[in-house]
Amino acid sequence: MDHCLMPTRLQSVSASSGSFSDLLKAKPGALAVLPVFQSESDEPEPSFVLNAQLNELQQLTGLDLPTFLKGEGFNGAAASSVYLSSPSLSNPMLFVGLGKSSKARPYRLHKAFAKAFATIQRKDLPAMIATLQPAIDSGSNLSSESGSTNSSVAYQVGLQLICAAGDYCYHSREAKEPGKALSELLLHGSASDLASLPDFGLATARARASAMDLVNMPANIKRTTTLVDEARTLESQGIAVRIVDDVKWISEQMPCFFEVAKGSLVTDPPKWITATYKPATDVRHRIALIGKSVIFDTGGYQVKPDPYMNTMKADMTGGATVLSVLREIAALKLPNVEVTAYLAATPNKIDSDAMIPDSIVNTSSGKKVEIRHTDAEGRLTLIDAVTQAERENPDLLFTIATLTGSASRAVGPRIALMATDTQWRDRFAASCERHGEPCQTLDIVEEDFEDIKSKLDGADINNTGHEKYRGAQTAAAFVFSGLKKSDRPLLHLDVAGGDMTSEEKATGIAVRGLMGFLRELSQG
Repeated sequence: MDHCLMPTRLQSVSASSGSFSDLLKAKPGALAVLPVFQSESDEPEPSFVLNAQLNELQQLTGLDLPTFLKGEGFNGAAASSVYLSSPSLSNPMLFVGLGKSSKARPYRLHKAFAKAFATIQRKDLPAMIATLQPAIDSGSNLSSESGSTNSSVAYQVGLQLICAAGDYCYHSREAKEPGKALSELLLHGSASDLASLPDFGLATARARASAMDLVNMPANIKRTTTLVDEARTLESQGIAVRIVDDVKWISEQMPCFFEVAKGSLVTDPPKWITATYKPATDVRHRIALIGKSVIFDTGGYQVKPDPYMNTMKADMTGGATVLSVLREIAALKLPNVEVTAYLAATPNKIDSDAMIPDSIVNTSSGKKVEIRHTDAEGRLTLIDAVTQAERENPDLLFTIATLTGSASRAVGPRIALMATDTQWRDRFAASCERHGEPCQTLDIVEEDFEDIKSKLDGADINNTGHEKYRGAQTAAAFVFSGLKKSDRPLLHLDVAGGDMTSEEKATGIAVRGLMGFLRELSQG
């Protein structure tokens, strides 16, 4: 089986603009999924908006579905659902409430589908047939809020449904039992809405699942070689992969990264991983994706408190994300964009030669860094990675990192987005919105750069800042300090608040945003 398919077990996504009832007749046993918006009226008892597919189902089954649904208390409210199955029905049905279309946003659509699919986890449903044409009340502004046209409402619904279906049957590589198999997802809608949705939606679901798999891998078997092996699998897709495991080279060329790696030189030495996708077309945009790749973070000598240690296998979420995205944009053969992933992979552990506070170390850029805290290690790896990536002269750089607790306190489980260029920042944030990736921008101000200046004669900057606030912003300012050209566009994604669920499972954060943005960039 293809490596890409293993995490999701979602084998295929296809589209049809034919009769919805005919599709169901052709696939008895397949789950019929009907997204339903709530009426925009302010009536005391809200109702859902009827559409043509619901009428088709009534004719096919002979059931009075509106009466049945009202009897179940279903009115299309956001994230509500009703499952209907009986021996007399050839197809079970799942009605999914999306709320009022005027308040709908793509990430809320994903939540609605995910919650609905969670209610059928024990059902044996090898196939789904979903209509993407929920009726919308006149006066709805869903399309303007999502930054799209009316014709793409179905596209928005479909993309989030595909991603939620991928979540429905996701299981990690180490799962004790196989996950739910969903061999086919068939989308029903107009040909114009669905032209490119199946391929892109499935690629996005695969990328999310692949990233989740790497993050969920147990800490005792995860190594820097795990990311090396994952990168090597990309070579079969024509991606050029380079692995530097020469410790002497890393110590000389990336000394700040090496400082973090000193605590595990014997057990798990550092790796500098680069992987480049080149399109078959002319290159219009050159993008650098830099993923924080701390395999496990103990905090170093200033060790993490016990409650914060248990999810530190996820401190390589950034690296898992950039490799997974690179794999799928190569599978899609995106034109016009050249994308390189950069990973400075190392654990942050303790031995007799590990990094200690009050040290002063060099960086790839020539700046000298005062180490004030050994648990502010991610930015030490990133500052060198940024300098190395900038030398390839990209048009735009990203850093994706589980970097600060401050980010989670500031924006919760969203991406905390900071940037050296507000135009690129706003463009990426808008794309995240369109693709269901919750994202919130934070401004970087001059005081953030002032705060990371070292007070020592022998150092330029420090790795914590001096104040007890704006931790996410000062960390970003530190990362930006790796740039030789301070105005070069760099988007910093701090994903520390949303990389894991409350059940300590990976979320695939930032994948939808990056996949959608790169696809849009390739078309522009």
